[in-house]
Amino acid sequence: MKVTVREGAGTEEMAKLLDLNFDIIGKYGGKDPYSKLVASINRMKELTEYAKKLKDHAFYTHASVEGARVAYGLGLKPMITSDDTPWSIHVARLLLPLCDYHIIPVWSKGLWPIKSSAISYEYDGDIAVAWTRSINLSWEPKYVLVREPEVKSSYLDYEFKEFHLLAKEFNDVYYSRRYKRFDDMIELIARSYCVVTLCGSTVGKEACLLGVPTIMYTKGIDSMALSVLNYLKEKGLPVYDASSYRELKSLVDRFVQEPERWDMRDKLKRMKSPIEHIDWISRQKG
Repeated sequence: MKVTVREGAGTEEMAKLLDLNFDIIGKYGGKDPYSKLVASINRMKELTEYAKKLKDHAFYTHASVEGARVAYGLGLKPMITSDDTPWSIHVARLLLPLCDYHIIPVWSKGLWPIKSSAISYEYDGDIAVAWTRSINLSWEPKYVLVREPEVKSSYLDYEFKEFHLLAKEFNDVYYSRRYKRFDDMIELIARSYCVVTLCGSTVGKEACLLGVPTIMYTKGIDSMALSVLNYLKEKGLPVYDASSYRELKSLVDRFVQEPERWDMRDKLKRMKSPIEHIDWISRQKG
């Protein structure tokens, strides 16, 4: 098995933390469309040279357009993606027509911006279930964890200044920067009264799956992400939504004043991840 990551997206530090054998190919392009395009083209060139001897390999990605384009061009089969962000419209339009299999969470059914020939498999859960299920979190809250939104992504055009205002209201706020440093998010979650994220973020899903109260901010985002929020709430996870700074501050104050972590063990056992489908497809295709 060959594993590749991009430089500058935080994935290389995560791969090191997980002790994976991986190669860094290409760089993160940032927010500017021109820079994104140039970085994408350069990465495809590097990936092509890297993968040209892997013709007997299947291809799996969690929404890499460059990886899918190279795998398609080199004839790697089957091509599998577990993309779970239908609001990332540009990625979906470029990625899904190339893939053979699209593994999706049940809440995203009917939300994808294009129709493709990819065979869809649905799972009742979230991709974060794959690793949170095995984590024994030792919870000792010391601060409010605020995760910087993906402000350089193509689907956000809002600054989220409200997230910075919390540090003026509460004594202990840890602002986890997304692009300038790497944080072990599980360790940070273990020290958090609550977690403040953009609606639908991975860190937010990790936190509520681990029983730590999670506030997902809904202002300035695509309404599709509300499907994630509603799904998690219906599952009985400790996830809350705030559409204004006033609501956000009130919820944070509540969780700081009355710290509580929910027991999610039984719910995690019942929830699924895409791993089962990826494994089954890979075995069926040899």
